Amino acid sequence: MRKLLVLFSLCIFSLQLYAFQADSVKDKSKKKVQTKFIPVISYAPETRFLFGVGALVPFSLAHNDSATHHSLIEAFVAYTQNNQDYIYVPYQLYTKNNNYYFEGEIDYYNYSYYYWGIGTERVNKELYNVRFPKIFVNTYRKIAPHFYAGIDYYYENDDIWKTADSGVLHTGEILGSKGSASSGGGINLSYDTRDSIYYPRNGWYIKAASYFNSPALGSTYSFNKIVNDISWYKSLSQRMVLAVNEHTQITWGNIPFNQLALVGGTKQIRGYYAGYYRDDDLTFLQAELRMHLKGRFAIVAFGSAALLGNAHVFPETPAPIMAEGIGLRYNYNVKHHINVRGDIGYGNTVEYYLTIQEAF
Repeated sequence: MRKLLVLFSLCIFSLQLYAFQADSVKDKSKKKVQTKFIPVISYAPETRFLFGVGALVPFSLAHNDSATHHSLIEAFVAYTQNNQDYIYVPYQLYTKNNNYYFEGEIDYYNYSYYYWGIGTERVNKELYNVRFPKIFVNTYRKIAPHFYAGIDYYYENDDIWKTADSGVLHTGEILGSKGSASSGGGINLSYDTRDSIYYPRNGWYIKAASYFNSPALGSTYSFNKIVNDISWYKSLSQRMVLAVNEHTQITWGNIPFNQLALVGGTKQIRGYYAGYYRDDDLTFLQAELRMHLKGRFAIVAFGSAALLGNAHVFPETPAPIMAEGIGLRYNYNVKHHINVRGDIGYGNTVEYYLTIQEAF
């Protein structure tokens, strides 16, 4: 773990140094890279208290070009009372005139999660421990105004080192419950008319991606995944924005349980523990009303509805899976309008979230 932390820290430092030097050559009188740090603390039964620190590194790869979006690297390191830890490094990079766009993550987790079963059939909640590195990279090339196309790659190697003695994962009957590697690539397409990347008030953002996992690429199982994501933003007034998001994931083949479509988490269907429901196919619609209060503060109200199923039964629930909630925003980086996001969501339980950037 220590070696990974050092490696990832060097990656972040190198990218930050490159951006700083690129801007310094063009204008030595202005510093373009400003790192801001954020303390992180949370509590969950499976982790107890979690302590960590996050860093935001916004910068530009095209000096004095207002048309080029600002790039952003985030880095989070955390440790829990249960001796778990993770490092999470998402990034978004834009070259001059937004001709190329790179997004992805470099992560390492030594963590615990709950498993409730697949589909709507419930098993007794069981805790399992897993270690895994995760890397995904989406690359885009502008092919026409607002249109992008590219390739993507995803890698995750799950070492499930502890399961509940009386749980179904312990028996090995669930695909992937003894650990598995997922390695797949494909193509992606996107359409982007947002007026801002990190806090859009108007415009569309549409993207579709495919991941074909094969033993030839290092995957334990052969399976495929297609994901689409559609977001629409509309300014209702100077203080209020309506944001709507539709997301669909379709998966088929020999799918390990940890690569199925998941209900819940920090970005989708907030109010459910991530993975409370999981299955081959998932589609959901979520909306958020964002209202500026005063100074750097804003509030939001959000809701979502999801349908879950597979090729044989869709949807599996007689009614949509519903969730709703409220949140508070603090504009941590005024220049780029990057928010610290605190949400309370209610689905089957009350879930709390504290993270960076909007859910969509």
